[in-house]
Amino acid sequence: MTVRYCIFSGSIDKDLARELPLERPVQDILERTRGAITGPSVTIDTLVRAMDPTVQPVLLLLPALILVTPLSGIPGLSSLGGLTIALVALQILLGRQTIWFPAFVLRRHLSADRLLRALDRLDRSARFIDRRSVARANWFFAFPGRPLALITCVACGLAMPFLELVPFSATMLALVVTILAAALLVRDGLLAAIGLGGFALAILFIARLVTS
Repeated sequence: MTVRYCIFSGSIDKDLARELPLERPVQDILERTRGAITGPSVTIDTLVRAMDPTVQPVLLLLPALILVTPLSGIPGLSSLGGLTIALVALQILLGRQTIWFPAFVLRRHLSADRLLRALDRLDRSARFIDRRSVARANWFFAFPGRPLALITCVACGLAMPFLELVPFSATMLALVVTILAAALLVRDGLLAAIGLGGFALAILFIARLVTS
């Protein structure tokens, strides 16, 4: 079984419907995630359904935020989250109007207590990112800036399963995806450039960890 989530509907312009600038995107996702937790555990399907369906990068930012937290230490979650990031970023890159998720991803359960504690630890960082993210340097998102940002997200996601045993590697790559996804949401070209620079630094750091 597979599930599709519609990201565009009505007569709104496609590009605007997929990437509407948001004033506080990271904090909004944290609040929506908290609101979706109603029991001792929550499925990825429930979290996805709680997100704003009008903007695609939200579905890219959600798994990245989860992997930035200590939840990335759960065996297999970094691999699952990384593949999800790669899958979503690739579909956005290809211009799909709907985002497809495999059923085994949507069925994954997360502990509500652990997830809430992880979200609490993200509050300060979320406020920091949102306060400093504004619509600027919009020219960056012309070709090839936007595709480059999405390709970087794909690369980060695909690398995570192979680096799951390397300390901090998945978290660093997830942080890069978080920055790039937030940049796409607010149309912040400067933040996107920072994310691309962070990717280069992350690769250098991970290479040193692997070879040491």
